[in-house]
Amino acid sequence: MVETGVNSMSILEKNCVALEKNNAGLAAKLRSYEGDGIELERAKNGTFTFRYDNRLFHSSYDPEREAAAQVEEIIGRQPDWVVLFGLGCGYLLDLLIEKKQNKVIIFEPCMEILGSVLNSIDLTDSLSLDTVFLSDEMEGVAYFIRNNVDGLEDLLSYQTGPYLVTFPKEFLDFSNRVRNAHIAAQVAIVTDVDSRLPWIDNYMANCDAFVDNPAVDALRDRFKDMPAIIVGAGPSLGKNAHLLKEYRDKVVIIAAITAYKPLLEFGVVPHFLIAAERIDMPEYFTDTETDKEVRLILAEVSHPNLFARNARSKFVFFNAFISLSTEQLSIWGSDYFASIGGSVTTAGLDMGLMFGCDPIVFIGQDLCYIDGKTHVKGGVYQDQFLTIDEENSTVNIEQDYITHDENVNNEVALLWLKGLDGSAVPSKFDWVTFHQWFETYMVFMVKEGMEQKVINATEGGAYIEGMEHTTLADALDRYATKDIELDSIIDSAVKERKTANLPALIKSLVQMRDGLLYIKKQAGQLQKEVGKMKSAYKRSGLTPALIKNTNKIMAREKALFDRTAKAPFLWEALSAYTLELKEHLRDDRPESHKEQFETEVKVIEKTYSEIEEMTVRLLPLFETAIDRMERRQASGATEQEQ
Repeated sequence: MVETGVNSMSILEKNCVALEKNNAGLAAKLRSYEGDGIELERAKNGTFTFRYDNRLFHSSYDPEREAAAQVEEIIGRQPDWVVLFGLGCGYLLDLLIEKKQNKVIIFEPCMEILGSVLNSIDLTDSLSLDTVFLSDEMEGVAYFIRNNVDGLEDLLSYQTGPYLVTFPKEFLDFSNRVRNAHIAAQVAIVTDVDSRLPWIDNYMANCDAFVDNPAVDALRDRFKDMPAIIVGAGPSLGKNAHLLKEYRDKVVIIAAITAYKPLLEFGVVPHFLIAAERIDMPEYFTDTETDKEVRLILAEVSHPNLFARNARSKFVFFNAFISLSTEQLSIWGSDYFASIGGSVTTAGLDMGLMFGCDPIVFIGQDLCYIDGKTHVKGGVYQDQFLTIDEENSTVNIEQDYITHDENVNNEVALLWLKGLDGSAVPSKFDWVTFHQWFETYMVFMVKEGMEQKVINATEGGAYIEGMEHTTLADALDRYATKDIELDSIIDSAVKERKTANLPALIKSLVQMRDGLLYIKKQAGQLQKEVGKMKSAYKRSGLTPALIKNTNKIMAREKALFDRTAKAPFLWEALSAYTLELKEHLRDDRPESHKEQFETEVKVIEKTYSEIEEMTVRLLPLFETAIDRMERRQASGATEQEQ
């Protein structure tokens, strides 16, 4: 660490240049910062320390020696990532890097400290690393964790006593956000593996629906400057949903499928319902004439029965997390990927902006438990009973679900969010994930210079940074002032939609099918090689010749992965199985060559057996889809069938 009291501005600029790689926004803020600072002082050994709030933040004798002991404590716990609450003078950061602990995230809660430290202490060597991230915004830290920290990696939060005592509220919020972001990453892995193959099943079954129905971006800019109400099914929806009935002809009502029945209880028929359920859930609908009045906006991986519903019309939205969609988006006549934060209401925000709506108003977006409830009354949950155990950080949820003969019981981890009144409100990991996405999206809107207003009129639940918070009555009074000719606007958009390119679609599907056939062949050959190795090992043990034969497997694996790397869909199909290999590589390796060989053979054999089974499962889907599309092409059926 280089220190000087001379040419301090040049030190600040050097630090800012280093920061720009990972946090250009903070670098710009530091360059223009004109607020108060703190006065750095010298410890007995000549290095820097400082006081804030009349409290000394580093040793008055030897700050580096003090930090060295703290670093030994951190390193001893062998984390993959270290998250520091407070930069201080940078001693912990520099010593962690010196000890080869290069993955470090730092949140500094005080701009006065941050500006003064980076104005006087050169931390460029550490701050210039790709794996070091410094932020003065909690949303930035959460965003970095979600996008850069693997859910399988260990994350250790660390804070010194002075920071903990001086900034207790900030520390509590920081701890919750870090924990929430890491849990979200872990849950994403489980969700991805559990859902990936069913998503592929649904996508292939829905191909006809993609030809028949327009992509949602057919509505791009069609609702320019019209207010949109995005409706979630949170408990507070009962407070204000009734107001929408009077204003239905003056706003665009976009509701989550879970909010459909509750809205009908208040006499409100939404214009659009968004759904992305990968399993069939008919209980969300009424099976009455009312269902025919609404338009459905359906994810490409929704259950096929959703596309078969008798609704006024249907629109399809695609997302970039599905490689089938990234490869075929333009084929379907679309150029829009919905930005999805894990829920249909997050997708609704992105779509509302794409539609040109202004403002976009949220209701029923509680993101927490309210009065012992998870959802508003009138939906699929007939009754709910919650028990919150703060000591063990768990929530037990007992729910009377409409299609179940007995109550459903679940126990989930208890997490916390900042409420509308500033106090903490109880939440859970999926809601926390949505909340993080909303706050990140609000930052994105500011950076992109987007001027559309986003208003949280939920009137209960979590506070969402970046949104305006007001009542629904106030928002409607201000913005819902003119009638909207919604039907004619939508009809015109549908007539002008882009249609699917069937020849390109068939070519794409054939290439994917051929890729699956190649994977099937390679996986079968790999299993044969492993079988030969096991027989040889049983006869003669671990011989040099046997070790040499492992090169054959490595060569086949390389050929397999080289081929699939050129086709994102094939990687997607393999994701559930490559995760198992990844977990194996993270385990402590056996000390003896014999144990190592036995373990690796077992994992490889199991993995490629499952990969072969996967190809056998998927190939008929592609054969069927190719046949259907070829018949449609032959008949010229590219428009929506009447």
